[in-house]
Amino acid sequence: MKKNILLLGFFVLLGIVANAQKSKLASQYFRNGEYEKSAELYKSLYKKNKYNNSYFTYYFKSLLEDERYEDAIKAIDFHLKKRPSEIQFIAWKGYLYEKLDKKAKAKKLYEKAIKKAKVENFQLVKLGNVFRELMKYDLAEKTYKKGLESKKYRIDYLYYIGDLYAVMGESEKMTNYFLQYIGEKEKFRNLNSIKNRFSLILDEKEFESLKSKLIKSIQNNPDNINLIDLLGWVYLKTGDYKKAMRQIIAIDRRFEEDGKRVYRFALDAKKAGESMIAAKSFQYIVENKNNRSPYYFSSIKNYLFITKEILENDTTATKSDFIEIENQYNKFLKQYGIGDLTFNLVLELANLEVNNLHDPDKGIEVLTKVIGRKNLESQNIARAKILLGDFYLVKGEIWEASLLYSQVDKRFKEGELGELARFKNGQLYYYNGDFEWAQTIFNILKPATSKKISNDAIELSVFISETVGEDSTMVKPLKIFSKAELLIYQNRYEEALSALDSINYLYPDNNLEDDVWYVKAHIFKKEKKIDLAIDMYDKILKKYPDELKADNSLFELADIYERIIKDRKKAMQLYEKLFLDYPNSTLAVEARKKYRKLDEERLLQRAFIN
Repeated sequence: MKKNILLLGFFVLLGIVANAQKSKLASQYFRNGEYEKSAELYKSLYKKNKYNNSYFTYYFKSLLEDERYEDAIKAIDFHLKKRPSEIQFIAWKGYLYEKLDKKAKAKKLYEKAIKKAKVENFQLVKLGNVFRELMKYDLAEKTYKKGLESKKYRIDYLYYIGDLYAVMGESEKMTNYFLQYIGEKEKFRNLNSIKNRFSLILDEKEFESLKSKLIKSIQNNPDNINLIDLLGWVYLKTGDYKKAMRQIIAIDRRFEEDGKRVYRFALDAKKAGESMIAAKSFQYIVENKNNRSPYYFSSIKNYLFITKEILENDTTATKSDFIEIENQYNKFLKQYGIGDLTFNLVLELANLEVNNLHDPDKGIEVLTKVIGRKNLESQNIARAKILLGDFYLVKGEIWEASLLYSQVDKRFKEGELGELARFKNGQLYYYNGDFEWAQTIFNILKPATSKKISNDAIELSVFISETVGEDSTMVKPLKIFSKAELLIYQNRYEEALSALDSINYLYPDNNLEDDVWYVKAHIFKKEKKIDLAIDMYDKILKKYPDELKADNSLFELADIYERIIKDRKKAMQLYEKLFLDYPNSTLAVEARKKYRKLDEERLLQRAFIN
């Protein structure tokens, strides 16, 4: 008995495998347009599988594509005897008669199908979908609207009708039915598909109309989360991030959510360059959610980082502003401690102490404590050592900095951290006027794993070669220039400017004019003297368009117009000029990316701004 059962199971399994192979072959024939072959295989599968509806559909469609209309009609008649509930095939039969130029008969069959179709077992949905496939939208509309007579399923048919009007391009009718559907159905999964329909079909005026209708609908139905969500999305779609934020926060408050919706919006705002909106959204989570929210910890980190970034780009920011954000960093680190999860914040705080509050000793103190910890990954310790070396360089303790760089280089010889440490040492030799040894290090780093390190090493190596070359008289002016760059690194801007001005005075025949202007522009940008920075970059582009610093000047200038002046059009022109005029520049790819991003924002603004 057991043996017989095993044999039976074996033969059943063989049948399943053979069936699957035949189905795969039939599908391949259908896709390749070999409809006669696919028809025969699907007919066989259909009869062997208890008149499977899926196999019949492809059998019938194979006959239809092969223009065997009479055979297709016979096949439908046979199928309807076996499965009389499949009303949609009556419509297909009507379509076949239409192909045979028997339009009156076809019309009767269409009407018969609509009359016979019932709501309860979704015959109407299947039938309406067939009419949509046949692009008989008037019949699809009539079919779906019959579903509105059902008390149980009426709401679902509101969606089908709205979606049909979307296909037909009837934007106002689509909007009305979708809003009615959203207003009446509390839980559903179609909100994203409705948003997609609105995105594809509505123009600027229609979005304004949708906004007004939504506000009115929410007034009548204030507890419908989907209507409120959709209004927030409309604000976001039309570029009104402030109103979108208010709407999304209102949902979170009213329905006592965990901050997920606000967090996702904040990330979108951050990505779109809406830093202030992103910061406020993260701040809302920080102030209104406790540490049981899965988005609380990440929101604090994002809030601190973005707020610090906003202050750094704000020409009106004061020392007290940076002290306030410093206190918030310290409060957070005191609350959560120093570990791998909070490590980036430690580096941000240390940078804030040195670069924004101009207190290198405090930055060194922060990092010295970190380096001694045993609970951190070795890579993070190495990152802290590199930054600590930078801070010692700021203080002028060059060999202390070199020692830290060398430790990381030795520990991570083959990795990117080791390459970065090696590059930092090369820079240090450059600042100290030892150009031959610096260039040796830069040449070694040309094939570095990190593209940035490789590009920077190549750029500095080429700069030294082009400046000094065979001309030994350029060594002294280059030493003054490299010393000025170190002074800039140490935030000693006035001394750096004096050193740069002395180059022309002491060595009037030097070839560093464009480089001096470029470094001066960097100083002015740091000091937030934006007009002076722009003037320097413009001078380089006018007088030295073919020199090493021309593409860098274009990129820096574009960045000023994009982030500080907020002149999107001018920034786009400059980014475009860079990747068109300097296609081999290491900055060309990044310039193209930034151009595309700004162009997308421009198109969105043109389409939807209030």
